[in-house]
Amino acid sequence: MKAMKKSFSLVFFLPFFLLAVIYFVIFPNEFRIQSSLATCDGGGTAAAVAAADAVAKAAPDIRVLLGVLTRADKYERRALVRLAYALQPAPVRAVVHVRFVVCNLTKEEDAALVGLEAAAYGDIIVLNCTENMDNGKTYTYFSAVPRLFAGDPYDYVGKADDDTYYRLGALADALRDKPRRDAYYGFLTPCHNRPEVQYMSGMGYVVSWDVAAWVSATTELQNDLVGPEDKLFGRWLRWGGRGRNVFGAEPRMYDYLDGEMRQGPTCFRHLLQPDTVAVHKLKDNLKWARTLRFFNATDGHASPLYNVDH
Repeated sequence: MKAMKKSFSLVFFLPFFLLAVIYFVIFPNEFRIQSSLATCDGGGTAAAVAAADAVAKAAPDIRVLLGVLTRADKYERRALVRLAYALQPAPVRAVVHVRFVVCNLTKEEDAALVGLEAAAYGDIIVLNCTENMDNGKTYTYFSAVPRLFAGDPYDYVGKADDDTYYRLGALADALRDKPRRDAYYGFLTPCHNRPEVQYMSGMGYVVSWDVAAWVSATTELQNDLVGPEDKLFGRWLRWGGRGRNVFGAEPRMYDYLDGEMRQGPTCFRHLLQPDTVAVHKLKDNLKWARTLRFFNATDGHASPLYNVDH
């Protein structure tokens, strides 16, 4: 009799038990079940969020210093260039530091105002030189960097003009698979010429850290500082047998061109293109504006106070 009652009880409660299990599985949140039991929902789970965070926080595998050579009194240009780089997406798994490079601050107003910039942004390098274009500033820059950053060296050191716009993520990606020694990357000029006379154009070029260290340590170069500096730089490397891993970035590096200009396309000048690494000859604010608009530089940065048709 007792066995029959026990059997009846099990049969009676079994359907309720099964219903509870089914409800438990289908509606786990009602029981505060951990998200590990949930199915994938296109990135909304804790696991997906954690994976995305891990990718975002992955240790950088490349470090680049990009020095923008400019003059102390070019405040407006620095403000524009600084803003243009600040609004770029952060390069993935890369550190690219943009620094403005000037010579000694000899004017009272520059000493005060550039000092304010340095305090506010921390992106000014002041070299021990007299401001110049073709009388050794490039040498002073490349020779100073290995000493300035001896405790935290970069993989690559670059030089750029202040009328050049680099896409920093594209630059990091282009350099990632390149050798970390004896590298020389940029736009080769003159176009379609013999390699033994080519050099990287002044719009901007990058060398591996060891090449910059060689420039810094080679005092003989101080006897060859007068003349077109980027052409001299190429000559130094050929003389010293350095920068033998040469990588021309054309057509991803080029001079700006639009339909309102009298010039036409050439081997070094063409219309903006999506896979750009660097655009040169942005000589005025309109060219900067059109370039930044082409690359959607302001997307996702709208302000409620900004209501201008464009």
